[in-house]
Amino acid sequence: MFGRFLKPRWQHSNPDMRLKAVEQLSPVDDEATLARLARGDSNSLVRAAASGRIMDFSLLDEIHQRDEEPSVREAASMRIMALLAGTVDGAPNSETRLRLIRLTGNREALGFIARNSPDEMCQQAAIERLDDDNLLFELALESRTETLRLEAAQQLRSLSLLKRLSREGRDKRVTRLAREQAKALQEKIQLEEAESARVVQLADRLEQHARRSVDALYGPRLEQLEQQWQDSSNRATPDLAERVQQALQQCRHQLATLQEENHRQALADTARAEREAAAHNLYQLLSQSDPQAWEDQLGELRSALATQKRRWDSANEQAPAPDNDKLAFEDLVSAFERMLNLAADILEARDDPARLHSLAAEWPTGYPKPPLLTALVPPAREEKPSTARARPAPSPHQGLLVALKRELRDGNLRHANRLWHKAQAIIDEQGDPALASQLKKLEARRAELQDWHRFAAEPKKVSLCESMETLADSSMDAPQLASAIQALHDEWRALMSSDQDEDQALWDRFKAASDRAYEPCQAHFAEQDALRQSNLEKRRQLCEQLEQFIDAQDWSQADWQGIWQIRQQAPKDWKAIQPVRFTHAREVQKRFSAILSGLDERLKDYIEGAETSRQALITQAKNLAELNDVGEATRQAQQLQKQWRDTPWLPPAQHRAGQKKFKKAMDALFAERNRQHAERKAEQETRSQEAQGAVTQLESCLDAPFSREGAHALKEALHALEQFNSSALPQSLSRQAQQLRRRARERLDRLTEWEHWQALQQTVESLSEVNECGDESLTLAVAFEALAGVPSPEAERQRRLQWQLEKLPSAMKQQEFSALDEMARLLKDHDQPVSVAVRNRLHQALAVLEPGSE
Repeated sequence: MFGRFLKPRWQHSNPDMRLKAVEQLSPVDDEATLARLARGDSNSLVRAAASGRIMDFSLLDEIHQRDEEPSVREAASMRIMALLAGTVDGAPNSETRLRLIRLTGNREALGFIARNSPDEMCQQAAIERLDDDNLLFELALESRTETLRLEAAQQLRSLSLLKRLSREGRDKRVTRLAREQAKALQEKIQLEEAESARVVQLADRLEQHARRSVDALYGPRLEQLEQQWQDSSNRATPDLAERVQQALQQCRHQLATLQEENHRQALADTARAEREAAAHNLYQLLSQSDPQAWEDQLGELRSALATQKRRWDSANEQAPAPDNDKLAFEDLVSAFERMLNLAADILEARDDPARLHSLAAEWPTGYPKPPLLTALVPPAREEKPSTARARPAPSPHQGLLVALKRELRDGNLRHANRLWHKAQAIIDEQGDPALASQLKKLEARRAELQDWHRFAAEPKKVSLCESMETLADSSMDAPQLASAIQALHDEWRALMSSDQDEDQALWDRFKAASDRAYEPCQAHFAEQDALRQSNLEKRRQLCEQLEQFIDAQDWSQADWQGIWQIRQQAPKDWKAIQPVRFTHAREVQKRFSAILSGLDERLKDYIEGAETSRQALITQAKNLAELNDVGEATRQAQQLQKQWRDTPWLPPAQHRAGQKKFKKAMDALFAERNRQHAERKAEQETRSQEAQGAVTQLESCLDAPFSREGAHALKEALHALEQFNSSALPQSLSRQAQQLRRRARERLDRLTEWEHWQALQQTVESLSEVNECGDESLTLAVAFEALAGVPSPEAERQRRLQWQLEKLPSAMKQQEFSALDEMARLLKDHDQPVSVAVRNRLHQALAVLEPGSE
């Protein structure tokens, strides 16, 4: 009975055993088993391990889309990427992978393939599908072949990254392509900005138009602006488009308001004219009516009144009239209707002088009276004696009489007979004469119903007897035969009256046929009783099996999952053993219920203990959220997850409830870890951007001419860049920053030398000037030119050679010889004026030696 609960290792209740079994399954031979575990295993580690061995892309995509556990989705995603990149055994061939890469839009997968695939064609196909500029920039710098780097640069669409690539690219072709694309993109952006400015200007004009007052040119100008907007709306931002739509709605609303106001005013004018015409016609008809018309033309007058009322009401619906006009018209209509009613009453009372006299008093003054009201005679009064008839006293059993009359009226003879006999008994006991009188009146109806019953019911009863006699010889199944017998009995009862004597002979015939027809049913129901007794014995055996199973258990080491499954299956097996006779099954039912109650008690104790251990882990998981160190909390959470997998088994409902709480706590913790990681990443990105700005600034300062102000700016830029830790920056940016810092320090180290050079420039500039200078000044010029290594004029070559032979060797023997120091010494010893030409030669020689100019 319990062999069905034994399962293979990959179906073991312990998730660790299932995990080990997954590692031994073959991706090819055990594909269906791996798919089943990846889709439906309760443990996320088992699902993740199974997903990491699946070869079916569609199944992996389904798991990645639908699984609730991030680790399982990540495992499926990594498996898809590895198969597409061709980095694992069993991956599809190159052609298939190329086709799949060209169909996928997964950025992460495309990036993985572009970085890691051993197949360059697959890498190139992945790069063609990428739209992540940061990743494309990285690939343009670091891809292993120039072809891939060119492809990545070709796909790049970010202007700032294209400029960076033009400076930092490894290949001339890549940097040239980046410069060309940056230039084209810059021109496109400028064109789009100009177009956007034009669209913004058009939107402003539309908003200004919406605030204008409406005049004759408002509509045509709106059509012109709207047509211009339709030509440019595809280049507008959503916010700008919404602004324009609001402005257009406001413009259209103003136009519609004006048109509606004009239309409403026209309707009001027309309606007012119609109301005035209706009131005027009605008043004229009332005041100018002929006296004879009140007798001969009442129909025409009523029709005229109805016509004018409809005319007034129609106009009032279009434009409501003022209250005063409405009240005046209602008074006019009321007066007209009152006179019409008086005229009608006069016509009806033409032979009643008293009535005519009374109506004449009601006729309003100022209007001509009808001819019938002239020459009236006072009416005579007559008094009529009043007579009253005495009613007989009602019967105290009036309710019985009402019910009897109702049943006789409806033709219910059976119920009417019962009420009739009851009334007869009351008359015999109490002697109610009123009730007896009423019964006498109803005798004819009762006799009529009795005659009808004999005429209509007797043939039907005879037919029922014949039908029952036919059933006695029928070959129908016993259940059907019993149902047919019962149906004939129901029809017989419907035909019975309360006078049983009349039906007795036919009833005896019907009953005999019924007993004979029921004989085959008795054998059938005997078989049913035997089946019920057999099922009752099977239920007793089931109870015995359960009791033996319970007695044989070692409850300290019980297989609670198997016990729970038996507890779930036992009621189903019990219910399947039927039919049983309820009265006989009461005792065994109590026995079975007691067995289940005992199992429930043991399961309850076990479940409470298992839930307690799980609840403790859930509490610990919730408390981890209070730790300040998220890394430590995450490590403890991983330990709790291992402990959770080792917790005792629980039924699915309790397991899902606890799993949901534990997973919620774990998800919240890992979500916090991911959030902090994202914050750190964003902070690092921000720092990288700031560092990039500092690098750009320092580079700009290095490119500027060297000066005292430039040196100050260079110091500030260098100080700003030194605030960033090189280890926290991307490798390429860190390398660039180190080079720039070295150059800046070298330049700043020469600041003193530059100041010395600047002082020499000023000293030369301060020398007095003459038109023709002496030999000493010319010798100073050639000395400067020799020290600077610049050529001297052809006429001074001999003088320069002489100085180089006589003075330069002794100067160069000095310790730490410096050309600038030697120039300073020469200027210090020189006190002669110089010509403009010599001064220019001195400046040119010094310019060559300017520190930081190289």
